[in-house]
This record gives sequence, structure tokens and C-alpha cells, in this order.
Amino acid sequence: MNLTTEPEESAPARTSWILKDLPPYRPVARKLMAITADPEVPLAEIQKVLRTDTAFTADVLRLANSPLISSTGVIRGVMHAIMMLGLERIKSLATTLALKSFLASGAPSDAIEICWRHNLATASVCEKLARHYQIDADACYTAGLLHDVGRLALLRKSPDRYGKLLASANALDLDLLECERELFDADHCQAGKWVLEQWEFPKELCDVAALHHTQPGPGASDLLRIVYVGWQIADLLGFSAVNRPARGDIGAIVASLRGNVGRRVVEQFDGLADEVAFKINAVECSLV
Repeated sequence: MNLTTEPEESAPARTSWILKDLPPYRPVARKLMAITADPEVPLAEIQKVLRTDTAFTADVLRLANSPLISSTGVIRGVMHAIMMLGLERIKSLATTLALKSFLASGAPSDAIEICWRHNLATASVCEKLARHYQIDADACYTAGLLHDVGRLALLRKSPDRYGKLLASANALDLDLLECERELFDADHCQAGKWVLEQWEFPKELCDVAALHHTQPGPGASDLLRIVYVGWQIADLLGFSAVNRPARGDIGAIVASLRGNVGRRVVEQFDGLADEVAFKINAVECSLV
């Protein structure tokens, strides 16, 4: 039975049905996101949280010392990392590790790997786009990384069904969001919002997951604009979650950005693929 034909059932209810019993998000990363919602949180409190999971903290430090981060010296501890890199960067590294751990808890597949790389590519593009705005680059990286968390959750819950859907959408040039709603009773945007709400993520990140396929209106936040453009640029660079040529061109895609930012992005586009590929490789080598 297709639950989308039943008007009395809401999208959140349908999403919770298809995604129930997902593996938990890493508790230490979830707690870190919660306490840092307060910009005045003491650094000692952050250190205390990270010390509850020493293996996770060791991985954060390993990533902090990877080529992903252009640090001038070796980062030796949590407090040193916070002082050197800043809190938003630590949160972005923790989110990267926690999301990868969430995916690794199930059987590996080509579809999961492709979609994970798409998220990493989008995060890297968003980080670069943020430098044209008065907005934190690490916060944009995190938003880009999480924009497709609903797709990752559907893959984690139903790897065979969703993998076949991706293959069919590629071969038959189907509308993927529509197909998701037909097959899972919710598309990956609805699923992503629901998942991040269950994980108690900030509203702006829940909105990114829900609205990243929606053309930003006049009142849209810069974060939404950046992610909306970022995932499309990632597709153009060859990091699409659906293995088919990306539609559109860079000029049309960046039209959603404010001012003359789009022109500057177009000027830098040719070198962006190598930069994004380098960052993806840095993350993957550090997580081996």
C-alpha cells in the first residue's frame, strides 16, 4: 500500500515508519553538538564530553593532523586542537567521523560509498563558498556534509532497495525524489529532516536537509543558498550521488548566490575538482 495516498498520515509519521530502528548516532558527537549550541560553553566542558569516548577523540585528533587541515604543527590534545582550530572545526571533524561511523555499522556497498563521497564533496564546496560570505566556513562544511543525511539513512536502512533505485534512476532518467516517495513513502529531504530532528541537531541544519532541493527564495539564509548551490556544483565536478551526467551549467547554478559571488565562483571553477578530490582523499586516508 502506498501511504502517500492517505492524507491523514503526515510526512514525519511516514518517515518515522520507514526509518525506525536506525543505528544510533555516536553519543559523544551528539552531546558535542548539543552543548556547543551555547556559544559560551566552557572549553573544559567540551573536553569533558570528548573524554567520554577516547577512541573517538583519538580519531578526531588524527583527522585534525591530516592533510585535510593545513596546520603549522602537530596537534597533540583536545584543548590544543580547540585552541588551534576553533570549535566549529572540531564540530565539523566530529560530525565527519560520526557520520562515517553511522554508515560503517552496516554492510558496505558501492552506493553508500558514492553517496558518502558526494556528501564530502558538497561539504568541501560549501566550505569554499562560505569564504565569499560573512559566515563560518566550518559551519558550512558541516551543513554540506549533512545535507543528504536522509539519503544515507535510507541507504543504511534499505541498502538493496535504495541501491536499485539509484541504478534505475540513472538508467531511466527518473525523478529521484518522486521515486523515493513512491518506494519509501518519504523522499530523502523529508527523511533527512526527520533524522536530524531525532538526533537533536540545530534547526538550521534540519532546514538544510529538508530544503536543499528547493530554489532559495528572497528570504532564504545564506547557509541554505550555499548548500543549494554546493551540492549541484559537486554533481558538476563528477561527485554526483546518481551516476549520470549532471544537468545545468555553472553559470546558472551560481545565480542563486548573492551579489557578484557567482562570478567569482565561475572564475575559480576549473581548479575546484582537484581541490575537492584532494580533500576527499585526505578524509578517506585518515579514516582507514
